[in-house]
Amino acid sequence: MTSISPPLLDASVLPMVELLALCLDGHLYRVGDAFATVETPDGPELRAHAFALSAPGWTVADRGSAAWIHGTRASPPPVPQVCVPPNRRGRVSSPMVDACHRILKPEEAVLLGPTRVTTPLRTAVDLASMPGRFDSANALEVRHLLALAGVTPAEFDQRLRASRRMGCALARSRVPAVARATLPSPGQPPGRPPAQPPLTR
Repeated sequence: MTSISPPLLDASVLPMVELLALCLDGHLYRVGDAFATVETPDGPELRAHAFALSAPGWTVADRGSAAWIHGTRASPPPVPQVCVPPNRRGRVSSPMVDACHRILKPEEAVLLGPTRVTTPLRTAVDLASMPGRFDSANALEVRHLLALAGVTPAEFDQRLRASRRMGCALARSRVPAVARATLPSPGQPPGRPPAQPPLTR
């Protein structure tokens, strides 16, 4: 295989059929909707570049997209999840993005490569505040984000208690489940439960 210089490849570089074939042959691996050579190390900046290929440059990756970029889930959501800045509100209506109107403080987003992404702590707040089912996988993801932020579940509860943001009461009700979640061992891929000890007779 000849060396290809771009860090990410997509259908604008090679036909998708060829990219998938190279992936099956072990020359490439998938990064969201793009592909990278096996020599390219995976990491938040690479995933942020992949996100930038599928979302407008003025968006801020949040919720599931941010969690994927930070490495707490194995794959991105089917549609990029983004936070819309105030100057763009009222002008966003696209099936290509799952847009959410939230106010972000300057310290609640970081720049990774070309993409602004909600911080692990802000992402944890957003995911814990979302209505709907919150199972053990969700709790583990929030726990992982808190670990990246250097915040314990107890400190997370205190921050939620002091906040007036919508959904914080719901998020606080989920803190016990987050506290019970066991983080995987170092090096274990995200989205998989930690290995269970063998059964003894």
